Amino acid sequence: MKYLAQVRGTRTFYAEGEKIDSTHPLGGELEMYDVEANSIKQLGQKLADHFGTDVKQFLAGYSDDDEKYSLTSTGSYVVNEYNDNGSHRAEVQHAIKITCDGEPVYLKKDKG
Repeated sequence: MKYLAQVRGTRTFYAEGEKIDSTHPLGGELEMYDVEANSIKQLGQKLADHFGTDVKQFLAGYSDDDEKYSLTSTGSYVVNEYNDNGSHRAEVQHAIKITCDGEPVYLKKDKG
């Protein structure tokens, strides 16, 4: 059994003082990234490593019910970035489609 995660994203910059839902953001597509693993645990670890975080933090930001991407992905991961002088910030949203043998798989199976 092979697990495959296909990750693509958008990066949106906001000027100082603008809200995250500003009507005039500057954005761009991020490069597609694919990762394969033999287990869902290994896949989660590889994704966390790719995003420069640990599994716990990665899963805290991951959602498998984001309506915005509901037709194209099993989840999204949002990161807020700030530059050194705070003059702008960027929201990076990654749509993550995870499959195993062609069937959708979710990282958060039980939401307690």
